[in-house]
Amino acid sequence: MKGLLYKDGIVLIRKFRSYLPMYVLFVGMGGLMPDGMFWAVYGVMFTATMVSSLMADEENTGWNDTAPYLPLSSRTLVSEKYIVSLLCIVGFIVVYIAAAMIGGKPVSEIGMGLISIIMTAQIIFLISLPTTILFGVQKSGMIRLIVTAVMVFFGVVILQGGRGFLDMLSGRENMMYVLLAAVTVLYFLSWYISIVLKERKTLNQ
Repeated sequence: MKGLLYKDGIVLIRKFRSYLPMYVLFVGMGGLMPDGMFWAVYGVMFTATMVSSLMADEENTGWNDTAPYLPLSSRTLVSEKYIVSLLCIVGFIVVYIAAAMIGGKPVSEIGMGLISIIMTAQIIFLISLPTTILFGVQKSGMIRLIVTAVMVFFGVVILQGGRGFLDMLSGRENMMYVLLAAVTVLYFLSWYISIVLKERKTLNQ
């Protein structure tokens, strides 16, 4: 597991290092700006694709053909990607809290912003990781594009860039926690589904 994390860390630094300042910039803007939730969520949607980019690199470099011959189980290979996704979520949380504290946002707004960021990241991961394993990078990319477009449309038109989201939840904060719990369950369920899909794909190769 440590070796896989090290490998992906090197790939991120060498090939996808532009993602790192991008998520610091956008998520940080979301924390600093009074009505910046849209920027924070947009930053999460954009940079959460880092994990899919890692999987694309593995497919393009032939790593997927080599991995079955290494002493690595499908569970380990899939779990490592989900651990990377969890590290991404932790990074989003740290950057947003730091920026929001500098921006002087009220605690209640910071809490709602964090829940929105976590749910957005989880939704992207729970869709992108299983579909990438099942369909490959190119076909799953179209699915991710459609999901991202729907989320952006919903955020801009329905939630008015985040402000309408907070207004909609005013007095209904408990609903947000229920939604977060539901999405979290789906996220970990997708982890299990991804392992099953990876095992079946490996057996069929």
